[in-house]
Amino acid sequence: MHPDKKHIAEVILNIPQKRAQKKIMGFLYPEEILKVFKEVDLKKKEGVRDFTILNLLYDSGARATEIATLNFDYFDPRNKTIAFLGKGNRYRLMNLCPETASLITNYILNYRIDPIPLFGHRLFINQRKRELTRHGINKICRKYLAKALPSKRLKGLSPAHCFRHSCAMKMLILDDPVSDIKNRLGHKNVGSTMDYLHIDLSRKRDIQKKFIEYTQSKITHDKKIDELIDWKNNKETLTWLDSL
Repeated sequence: MHPDKKHIAEVILNIPQKRAQKKIMGFLYPEEILKVFKEVDLKKKEGVRDFTILNLLYDSGARATEIATLNFDYFDPRNKTIAFLGKGNRYRLMNLCPETASLITNYILNYRIDPIPLFGHRLFINQRKRELTRHGINKICRKYLAKALPSKRLKGLSPAHCFRHSCAMKMLILDDPVSDIKNRLGHKNVGSTMDYLHIDLSRKRDIQKKFIEYTQSKITHDKKIDELIDWKNNKETLTWLDSL
């Protein structure tokens, strides 16, 4: 650096960096998830496989690569658990909801294509009797998202990852501990999970409202639901939202 320009460089380096708010990861609301599921043709073997994958993505919060590399014996139907091999070659074992476990069992018993011997250990098989790849998983997600949602809504949504984000948001709204969300997503530290769930307060309240409306439409009258509906007048709930 030229000595005469040193002071100019120091001035430039001392200019404060602009602090921009991090963008929230694209996710789907519960009613949007249902719309995606309804677009799957369950009369076809391929449709049952795709439906199983979409449900597993939403239930587990797993990455596309983790779904593609699932081995046949990673799934335990008796205990309704599944193991994923994540980043850093770290395994994580998680419980599945009964519906997801049933879908996987049904897929294995009745709809899984007999693979080429080389790929016999993989759980999900494509039409060419080979293992599904990360790109294959994303293609499946993109296909049904495009059918279910308007093109404008698709902007900012990463095909498979939006199901991962949706799983995290579902857990957040259900008040699951951040440590549980971290473990389910396979994050190495809590810091990654906090960045992942970065969201402004107004958006949190919007999500809370939509989730309550969805729950109310699907569940019969319940006193707890009535309490949730009145969340705007509940100081405890507002304090929780502010703390996230």
